[in-house]
Amino acid sequence: GAGKSTTLDALNGFRPAPEGQILLNGDDYYQNFNSYRSILGYVPQSDIIHDDLTVEESLNYVAKLRLSQDMDTSERTQQVAKVMRTLGLSERASVPVKTLSGGQRKRVSIGVELLSEPSLFFLDEPTSGLDPGTERNMMQLLRSLADQGKTVFLITHAVGNLDCCDQILFLARGGRIAYYGPPSEMLSFFKVRNIPDIYNKLDANPDEWVNRFKQSKFYKEYVHKRGQEISKKEKNNPKEFFAQQKIKASYFNQYITFTQRYFKILLKNIKSLVTQVL
Repeated sequence: GAGKSTTLDALNGFRPAPEGQILLNGDDYYQNFNSYRSILGYVPQSDIIHDDLTVEESLNYVAKLRLSQDMDTSERTQQVAKVMRTLGLSERASVPVKTLSGGQRKRVSIGVELLSEPSLFFLDEPTSGLDPGTERNMMQLLRSLADQGKTVFLITHAVGNLDCCDQILFLARGGRIAYYGPPSEMLSFFKVRNIPDIYNKLDANPDEWVNRFKQSKFYKEYVHKRGQEISKKEKNNPKEFFAQQKIKASYFNQYITFTQRYFKILLKNIKSLVTQVL
């Protein structure tokens, strides 16, 4: 209840903050949101895939909707295959989504967003409900995406693999920053031996830790100093910079794709089809 999802949605622009600014490379993110949409990926907590389709079918339909209309069928197929390889789903390509494990379903949801190769990637609790081994694999996957040059933001309650992250933002009640900095320094800042103990300290006295952070070297280094550096940066022109990445949308092609997907889902669910016919 500290405002993690609200913070994530303020950063990605789905629920803009009523005050303040979001700056991306020195540009006002909200004012130029439409220019940045083509490089944005967002995976919410709930799965965003159709249960009755196979993994490959799900990704193929999304590819038809999201990728440039200039791409031919073979190029789209190659992109889908590449995403399945990246996520370790190639062997599950012909398996219906509804029969997948929780971790595999989450990978398909991530794959839906990876198809368009976003530079900014937001995930709301992608490891929720996963066993420790699968959760570790998921965090390592996101680490590999960051190593490829993507900026990855995620919310997590699983604290066993925070070493995969570059920076940690720990929120206290009211959405206030209790810590922001590298995971390796977090335990010493809170003077604890393990991460779960941080929750107890913040519960007992959130004001103390919020104020302590503002006086710390981490605030000076990762908040104040960065703010000054950003204000001095030369601003880009996002409209020019991302013009080449915009996808040419065809409403007719989208209509055809949605119709094809809908009928395929109906045919795979005979009970629903018979009920609607009757």
